[in-house]
Amino acid sequence: METMNLSKFDRQARAKLVFNDNQVIIGKILSYTGPWNTEDDEEPYVTIVPESGALEESHVDCFESEVRFAKYLD
Repeated sequence: METMNLSKFDRQARAKLVFNDNQVIIGKILSYTGPWNTEDDEEPYVTIVPESGALEESHVDCFESEVRFAKYLD
């Protein structure tokens, strides 16, 4: 499966992320962490705060290899 490039999701805005297992998170993207500022063993990721569900108001790191689709809603 092709890895989703999340580098364009670097602004704080409401977004929808769909994962490889079809789980969906809608919430506010806080940041994008690229390969230049991750640990040696980490891949790039976005941090999102879900609007609802078990992870509501948590900071969730979503790695590129786990995300199938992403889009801004605002």
